[in-house]
Amino acid sequence: MTVATVQSRYDAAADVLYLIAENGPVSRSIEVAPGITIEYGEDENIVGVEILRASRVLADKVVASLHAKQVGVL
Repeated sequence: MTVATVQSRYDAAADVLYLIAENGPVSRSIEVAPGITIEYGEDENIVGVEILRASRVLADKVVASLHAKQVGVL
C-alpha cells in the first residue's frame, strides 16, 4: 500500500475541510459518518475526504489526541 502526500484545503466561511489524497475525478463517494464523506476515484483509491463543520468535528478529537500524547498513551 502506497501512502500519498495529503494536501488540505479549509473553507472558513463554510467550515469545510477537504483532504486531497490524489488528483483526479471522483467516481463515487460514501458518507461514513454524519458530515464526513470519503471520495473514491475510478481505480477505487481514495481521492479525498470532506469534513463538514470541521471546527466542531475536529476540535474534540484534536484536544483528545494532544492529551493522549502528553500522558504517554500515543
